[in-house]
Amino acid sequence: MEADKKLQKAKNNAHSLLRSRPRSEHELRERLKMKGYGADIVETIVCGLKRSGEINDAKFARLWVESRMHSNPAGDVVLRHELKEKGVSDPVIEAALEEKAGNYDEYKVAFSMAEERFARLRKLDKKKALKRLYDFLYRRGFAYDVVRKIIENIAGPGPGSQRMENMPDENG
Repeated sequence: MEADKKLQKAKNNAHSLLRSRPRSEHELRERLKMKGYGADIVETIVCGLKRSGEINDAKFARLWVESRMHSNPAGDVVLRHELKEKGVSDPVIEAALEEKAGNYDEYKVAFSMAEERFARLRKLDKKKALKRLYDFLYRRGFAYDVVRKIIENIAGPGPGSQRMENMPDENG
């Protein structure tokens, strides 16, 4: 009888964790272990939740990426790292990032962020402002080629840089 109560309490804890936000299988396992549940109880709960579809790493990865792109956009490098930390497998991560690529143009997202940030850096020397902008975009996980192209476009005319007019429009 004691085992049934412990199992029910673990189920309730798991559901409470999932109500607060979606979680990966790994996250849920770790949280239940932190609460002091044994490996057998954790395995029983996780297997049951997987069977019922309440935890699904592929769905979690898609939701995580979508949420990040709406609230605090980041490039693939950061998103990959975050999902890896949450215990999501590489094939699931790659599938989520491929889906993101179909829905978001990384260049447009990064360029929009860059314009906003650069406007706040206008008081600085242009070279220093561009360096800070480069660092900002790079820390946000955008690909080097995307960051370089944005810096060249924002820098304006000059040796080896493109003009703003040559920037791809919404249609590519």
